[in-house]
Amino acid sequence: MIQLALEQYATKYSDLLVKKLFADKKSISGNEIMDEIPVKQVGLFVLFNLYKTWKMEVAQLKSPYFDYKNPDVQLRLEELMNALSKHISVSREHFYPLLVKSVESTLLLILSPLKYYEDLVESFNGLAPNLDEVKDLQRFIKINNHMRDALLNAWASDYSGDELFNKAFEGLSEPPEDVTELIIPFNDLVTIDPEKFWLGDKIDLEEESEVKNNNDLIEEDENEEADFETIHTQFAGEKTTLLADSLGFEASEVSIKSMLTINQKFMFVNDLFDGNKEDFNKVIDFLDSCETKDVIIKFVHNNYIERGNWKAEAPQVKEFMALVNKKFS
Repeated sequence: MIQLALEQYATKYSDLLVKKLFADKKSISGNEIMDEIPVKQVGLFVLFNLYKTWKMEVAQLKSPYFDYKNPDVQLRLEELMNALSKHISVSREHFYPLLVKSVESTLLLILSPLKYYEDLVESFNGLAPNLDEVKDLQRFIKINNHMRDALLNAWASDYSGDELFNKAFEGLSEPPEDVTELIIPFNDLVTIDPEKFWLGDKIDLEEESEVKNNNDLIEEDENEEADFETIHTQFAGEKTTLLADSLGFEASEVSIKSMLTINQKFMFVNDLFDGNKEDFNKVIDFLDSCETKDVIIKFVHNNYIERGNWKAEAPQVKEFMALVNKKFS
């Protein structure tokens, strides 16, 4: 759900930015990527993707006649890489997909850092990064540096799976950077509403939105309130800002994941998620990143109650939502 919203926003944002960047040129240089892209992290991810592509191309250099592993050859290849890095030239056609991917990655890093790092760990296929890869990650990821370094330290200690993230983030006292401040540069082109991403709602982009009839809007609101009344009445309460809860920061006392008993995990996975442990873990991680109880309630209603997958009166659902209440109590 959040991935669909990210793709939608990234496509619109990239469409507008590419038109601006290539208004008076046919290609873009490395310096222009960093100087002219409004969001620094987006520019860094573009360069990171270029760098990784170059490394893969170099790694594929093989010949029955030449020794590419010779130290002197490796040194010359590194010198060539350094020289090429100063002469980047990317056409609009090849730049656009890099930009879309980089916008998606940046938004995920801002809005759901835990999800971003889970995807990053998965991309290494069970292996820990070597020293050069660690340096690359430190060079190109410049948001929430304390979380990045905590993960890299735990990763280097051979932790894996849930244990890796628990070990990395349980001792952090510094919360993630303020989302509101981080998304400001995006708003210059396309306004972004973080809550839409967390809820998995359709993103209404200003340039493409259609003005609706006031009567239609009133009718939609009334229908939504009627459908939402049961689950909201049962579980809604006072809002509390706890974005850092899922990462174990001192600002948060509990997370849903930390409160789950073995019996509850077994019951929820089997009764609420049809035995799909992966879906269960993803949902729990998402809920632990939500800022308010109302966000979670709407998410549960839209994705499970309204679709008939869960019944609000079911004891398993009530026990599940009791953990949500406890998280924000």
